[in-house]
Amino acid sequence: MGLTRNGKKGSVRRATSSEGFGSASTYSNTSSFGSLADLGNDSSVDDLGNISVVVRVRPLSEREIQRNDDTIIQVVSHEQIMMRPDVKPNGQSALSGAQSTFNQTLTAKTFTFNSVFDQTATQSEMMDKSGVGRVIAMAMEGYSTTVFCYGQTGSGKTHTLTGPPHLDKPDPFSEEHGLIYRAFVHLFDRLKENTKSDCTYIIKASFLEIYNEKVIDLLNLSTFKKPLQVRWSRASGGFYVENLFTVECEEFDDLLAVLEEGMRNRAVGSHGMNDYSSRSHTILTVHVISELQASEEGVYLSRHGKINFVDLAGSEMTKKTNSQGKTLEEANNINKSLMVLGYCISQLSDPRKRNGHIPYRDSKLTQLLSDSLAGNGITLMVACVSPARSNLSETLNTLRYAARAKHIRNKPVVVMDPREALILSLKRAVMALQEENVHLRNLIDLEKSTSQQPERPLTSVIRSANSEQVSLTGAALDTPRLSELPAHEAHQLLHSLLQENRALRKENADLYSLREALLRQQEAVTKHNERLIKQIEVKNIILEFITNKLLCNFTDGGEQRNDEERIQRK
Repeated sequence: MGLTRNGKKGSVRRATSSEGFGSASTYSNTSSFGSLADLGNDSSVDDLGNISVVVRVRPLSEREIQRNDDTIIQVVSHEQIMMRPDVKPNGQSALSGAQSTFNQTLTAKTFTFNSVFDQTATQSEMMDKSGVGRVIAMAMEGYSTTVFCYGQTGSGKTHTLTGPPHLDKPDPFSEEHGLIYRAFVHLFDRLKENTKSDCTYIIKASFLEIYNEKVIDLLNLSTFKKPLQVRWSRASGGFYVENLFTVECEEFDDLLAVLEEGMRNRAVGSHGMNDYSSRSHTILTVHVISELQASEEGVYLSRHGKINFVDLAGSEMTKKTNSQGKTLEEANNINKSLMVLGYCISQLSDPRKRNGHIPYRDSKLTQLLSDSLAGNGITLMVACVSPARSNLSETLNTLRYAARAKHIRNKPVVVMDPREALILSLKRAVMALQEENVHLRNLIDLEKSTSQQPERPLTSVIRSANSEQVSLTGAALDTPRLSELPAHEAHQLLHSLLQENRALRKENADLYSLREALLRQQEAVTKHNERLIKQIEVKNIILEFITNKLLCNFTDGGEQRNDEERIQRK
């Protein structure tokens, strides 16, 4: 299968298990990471590893203007948003005599996020100040990143990600392009900037949707009849989609063709609140594989970064959408998966419950987003809300879930190939042994020099592990004559010891993070084994019941035949 656009073709091949969504290598090299601090010039620095959340308020729609709906949202600053359902735009009270100010949904509430965009925000401002550029940079460094939009139906999620519906064949100079198109442009601009470096990049892409709890490959139409399966990978400790197609994209047009093909094939419908309503959750994954030469001996290290663009279908109230038949079934499945997602967010944001059981398996959506919500990735959540008073409850729920998501803490790691990571760890071990060998030789030379020339000051010439230059190491610490060292030599000794201390601290932090990752993987495997044992026990009980029933039927049938034979003889 080939995807073409402007006469150019991107090669398509069947992905292996390691290429499916949510998969990762068995080893992750930890690295220090500051969460999406660069959310623009006016954004604040978030806590380390926490999910970054931005909010976008759409303008009033034509339907809402015709109904004379007023606005209940006020953007206080670039980080704060306030809901004022108790006050009308003209300053008068919106509470009738029968309503009470003790009603929690009718009181003013203020929420703080990383960035807040009002009704006048453009698509380019969203790209520049939401943190998508930082997400792309981290994906190029080998991190697993996710950008997903959350909100009710008709709140502008698809518009934010892909632009308006009429951009089927997008104009490259249009200002209405969404975050995905602009992220593609930014990604290839960064790749062109890095062409002079020793690092080479390979770009691959896949596109799927979750329709009525069925995973469908939007690049392979045959999966509409036979949906794909979501599997658990013991090697990566996460979920992945089996037999998902990937497209190797050598140019920008190849990556754009994947987006256009998926948008044409995704499920779209209309109802009372939205003429172009997404009837499924879509996940567009862009894999960024980088290869860098680590040493002159020909050792190459590859990092497997990726960017997941998740367009969630909006929550729906059937009394507003007037959904019936097939549309009603779709709405029920959408609300079910979003309810499970909201429950997982609530569990993960609670410090008392985040270490307990999280029901990721209750929905296909939460299975594929498990690594993004509380795993080893970097996540940016875009909460889209409506300012209309008629959508008060849905807007309030969206802001509450977004505020909870801000407290979810991830542990970002660089995803590497396990064999290459093993080579890198062995090289570190060899370097440590070489340093230790030089250290012991220096101790011997120092003992000999002090015994032969006791009147000589303690300035021993020490060999370096990497060159023949003269340097000082920690060998002098074993002698009681440190006070006799000159000031400059003592300063050099202190500097070398500080460097060694920093290296040991970094190695200790890497080992501790690796230990935590292995413990989490072991815990996940143990839980999986327990579930399998329970399933086997249930199946054994069912099998034993069926066997006993068959034996009883066989015995009863035999006795009945014997009775018939006796009657015939008589």
